[in-house]
Amino acid sequence: LLGYVDDNFGAAESDELEYYEPYGYYYPRAQVCLLRVWDELGIPHEFKKQVYAPVIPIIGFAVDPNAMTVTMTAESKTALLEAINDFCGPPGSRPRRTLREFLSLAGYANWAFNVFPLLKPSLSNLYDKMRGKDKMNATLHVNLALIDDLKWLERHIKASNGIHFFGAEEW
Repeated sequence: LLGYVDDNFGAAESDELEYYEPYGYYYPRAQVCLLRVWDELGIPHEFKKQVYAPVIPIIGFAVDPNAMTVTMTAESKTALLEAINDFCGPPGSRPRRTLREFLSLAGYANWAFNVFPLLKPSLSNLYDKMRGKDKMNATLHVNLALIDDLKWLERHIKASNGIHFFGAEEW
């Protein structure tokens, strides 16, 4: 059983499931034990936070323990690609964005780098433009080099399936 902030999750073989009556659902045995301890101690918990499935959503990522992969959910990927496109503006435009918008896109992309770690170089020009700036509402020019980098990032995100922990199907 693993945890991240207030989320607990784990993996189990299908024959290691146990019925948890208050939710009327089968969960991994360790998760049921934890829920029963919480019940005994009076610690509140919610059904929607108790996730058991072949693919588990964790902080916007789809974790598939059977395929040994972590990917962005389709919704997360679409939202990030839209944010990149909005930031770059229409083709041929030379938009200006606030430092706050630069920082927001950098944070969003860095979150995605959890599953796309090899795409980190795509933010080099973004960070270069922000260097030494501290006025959050000041606007910065989005130049062609930055747009090229972000379009490169976009193409690779579209083409990537995320992280595969093991490349081999057989051991």
